[in-house]
Amino acid sequence: MMRLAALAFLWLASAAAAAAEFRTLDLIREDGVFRVEADVFIAAPPDGVYDVLSDYDNFERLSSVFVDSRMRQPIENGTGIVYFHMKGCVLFFCREVKLVERIDVMPKTRIVVTVIPEESEMRWGWASWDLEPDGEGTLVRYVAEVEPRFWIPPIIGPLVIRAALNSRGLRAAKRVEALANGRPVPPELVVESP
Repeated sequence: MMRLAALAFLWLASAAAAAAEFRTLDLIREDGVFRVEADVFIAAPPDGVYDVLSDYDNFERLSSVFVDSRMRQPIENGTGIVYFHMKGCVLFFCREVKLVERIDVMPKTRIVVTVIPEESEMRWGWASWDLEPDGEGTLVRYVAEVEPRFWIPPIIGPLVIRAALNSRGLRAAKRVEALANGRPVPPELVVESP
């Protein structure tokens, strides 16, 4: 009986520890422009979530998509420049993308990035993360629009991309959740180095 109670406690504790979830996730593709809108609940305090999401020198620990990320210009007076090298596949379509973005922050509540097209593989783009307290955690409202310079096969439509974002994004949210709570990332969620 004691063993059963201990197992039940561990199961409940692990469920509570991994409460990250998408509340909404929408993706629209129109005239070559992709727009993503998502509300993600993360069971961690807003300050911790912000600290993880603004640690650009360590983005590789959030997703295997990030090959490299680093600050080119540190954030001063709310603005900085960040570099990303990403690599990923959706179905049979694989692509490496390099981005340079201007970051504008309102500490602990908002992060906005704007693509610098001359140094990126996007014609233009922007994204915002708005963080607000939500019960015992943080609601992250994410909105992004991008227009790639490269061709994406029509078969890789919004439904396929949405499914990939949902799966990979949820794992990334769980990593953010662990790190924002000062815990190590659970072994099953650790990002493998390429």
